[in-house]
Amino acid sequence: MRHEPVAAFNLLKRSADVKAVDAIEQLVRNAPDHRLCRINALDFALKHDLDEERAIAAFLHATQMGLFELSWNVLCPACGGVLNTHATLRTVRREEYVCELCAAGFKLNLDDLVEVAFTVAPRVRTIGSHSPETLPIWEYYRQVLWSSGVDLPEAFAEAMENAILDSVELPAGERAHLSLPISTAYIVVFEPVTHAVQFLHVSGEPASERQKHLSRLQ
Repeated sequence: MRHEPVAAFNLLKRSADVKAVDAIEQLVRNAPDHRLCRINALDFALKHDLDEERAIAAFLHATQMGLFELSWNVLCPACGGVLNTHATLRTVRREEYVCELCAAGFKLNLDDLVEVAFTVAPRVRTIGSHSPETLPIWEYYRQVLWSSGVDLPEAFAEAMENAILDSVELPAGERAHLSLPISTAYIVVFEPVTHAVQFLHVSGEPASERQKHLSRLQ
């Protein structure tokens, strides 16, 4: 953490709860990157035995001082994915959002579908989500795709590798061919950056060779 933010945290203690500021400063100093992205102030208060209102006030004061960035995130109520991120509440204007992964559309409800989260500012500490295009695939899922309300395991990458049939990271404009032995099943092909998805119904007799003639995906 840079010297300037250290002085800023000392200044923050003049306008916010000292215990809350100390906990926030220790988080910035010692936490891994993913803990500094989309911080849920209520969850933070619970884990650090802080008064909720004082913790929220501390984060808001820190944001006003440029130590954190506040975002209003529109969530899918089914999977907890972030469908859209806004810097202010005024820009949350759409009345209906659709999660391609869950294939569900829903009307916007600020109480249920919008979370307020705090991310450390680059001037304080640079983390991966400040440049999401540089993140490895599973870190992108953890820091960008899902909201702060999704309780992800510490061994997240290992859990995803065990749950996903296969994955590939592609630069813009590139293509890839995957060959997988799959029994009769429904398969979901998901692209986390644009939330694009394709549902495939795999059926028929098992093939011993790679199939060259595939039906066109709609």
